[in-house]
Amino acid sequence: MANTTTSAKRQAAASAQRVKDEVVAGAEDIAGEARSAATKVKREAGAIEESLTRGAEDLVATVGEKLRSVGVDTDRMADVAKEQATELQRLIEEEIRERPLRALGLAAAVGLFVGFLSAR
Repeated sequence: MANTTTSAKRQAAASAQRVKDEVVAGAEDIAGEARSAATKVKREAGAIEESLTRGAEDLVATVGEKLRSVGVDTDRMADVAKEQATELQRLIEEEIRERPLRALGLAAAVGLFVGFLSAR
């Protein structure tokens, strides 16, 4: 009787080990497939990014040419935009220095708003 119980325990332990080995092998297979899929997605994302970049550059060139053809000075527009952006940056920095808690509260509110929008 003791022999039968010991034998049954060994068989159960061997079966449990086989199941464990199969689970580990399955997990490794799935991990390998996930790595392959990630590599493929990265490659495809790079190609899409490259395509979008080329498209954006082409669009910028086309719009610039059309604006120049109707007499719009795009270089001057760019200079004015840079000046305005610099002035806006200076005003924002000044406001933050004068009222840091207000700026922190505003940043938190904007963060919450963006969080709510992205959660939808």
